[in-house]
Amino acid sequence: MKTSILSWATLAIRQLSGRQDDGTGNTNGTAAVSPNPVLLIGGGASGSIVAATFDGTSFSIVANTTTAGTDPSWLLYQDPNRVYAVDENSNTTRLFQFNTTTNAFDLQQEATGSSGVVYLAMNLESTRMVGAAFGEGQVDVWTVSPDDGSLNLLTQIVSDDPLGPNTARQDAPHPHQALLENSGRFFVVNDLGTDTILVIDSLDDAFSVVNHVRVPDAGCGPRHGAFFPATGSDYPTNYLLVCEMLSVVEVFSLNFTGDGNLTFAHLQTISTFDPLQPPANATTATAAEIVVSADNQHAYVSNRNTGNATDSVAHFGITGAIGSSSGGDALVLTFVETISSGGLSPRMFSLNNDNAESLVFLANQDGALGLLAIGRDSASGNLTADTATAPNVPLSVFGAAGEGPQFVQQVPIVLPGV
Repeated sequence: MKTSILSWATLAIRQLSGRQDDGTGNTNGTAAVSPNPVLLIGGGASGSIVAATFDGTSFSIVANTTTAGTDPSWLLYQDPNRVYAVDENSNTTRLFQFNTTTNAFDLQQEATGSSGVVYLAMNLESTRMVGAAFGEGQVDVWTVSPDDGSLNLLTQIVSDDPLGPNTARQDAPHPHQALLENSGRFFVVNDLGTDTILVIDSLDDAFSVVNHVRVPDAGCGPRHGAFFPATGSDYPTNYLLVCEMLSVVEVFSLNFTGDGNLTFAHLQTISTFDPLQPPANATTATAAEIVVSADNQHAYVSNRNTGNATDSVAHFGITGAIGSSSGGDALVLTFVETISSGGLSPRMFSLNNDNAESLVFLANQDGALGLLAIGRDSASGNLTADTATAPNVPLSVFGAAGEGPQFVQQVPIVLPGV
């Protein structure tokens, strides 16, 4: 789609790969011959969605689409090469088809739902998609066409729990994430504005709220969570919740009740910072993303707005749950280390898809580096601390201060010749 601005993705193409665009914001021509993995990158003031490859030492951007005025801060990939994109600035959720012949994101649909959606999640059958609308304070449920992936709005769920005590940040309901648990029946929605986790039962397309879990730390601001175990179990035993405003992780055990409910019992609250190295400004610090490794032994959390020269990623060990007679009631997080994010405001990061999960791909919205790959030791779970020598892309490639990428994730797009 045409845009009158020179997007950060266009700048990135010229500076990283030497390729030129066709004046529309899309790169065309023969598909790049580059090694896997292929990454999706999105967000920022330019409204760009990018595909890039990473060869272990450098990134090469091979495609982008830019829509001025949009903010695609969260993307959802679905086979075959479909990409769903939120827009924090409107009530539109967009569907693209990635064309591996032209290396272009071809727009298929602009679907109208709630405003300010910030997260998308699909059910196991890829027939229903749920969006958390931070801006409008509700949850969208879409039917997904099995033929072309197109969306039709099924229902909208209003988040109407009592607001949290922080009148500046918790002025209204603000659903921040909709996450599907392992069995595929329940979606949980973390609501920053109400200090609540909503449990939504999708059985028989009911999508009814069956539980309102009030978190124990008032004003914590629930943001993102992760089910545990991440792999190897049809049912999760635990839920790890990042509270943005208090920069803590709250640990819960889970119980699937016989009457069709999912209940939570609080086990632990732990800071997202090194106990010996608190943030320079604890009042502004905001935790963001959480990821559990596939071996179920490690969890990682990004910290933003710390007041330090760079923000950080915290590493926690996970012990006690798997193999314990106490099950999920025994899970404990233990702080291990913190490393620099290389920049500021690391809103989202993800582990790569090899068996060892040997890399962390991280996107900074601000600071010196916009995008980098951090090494991860599969045995210890420790991360490479020296971002100066890690493969990275400076923020200047993406645009002005504060306008860096918000999303990065490896996806199974296969480019010809790779």
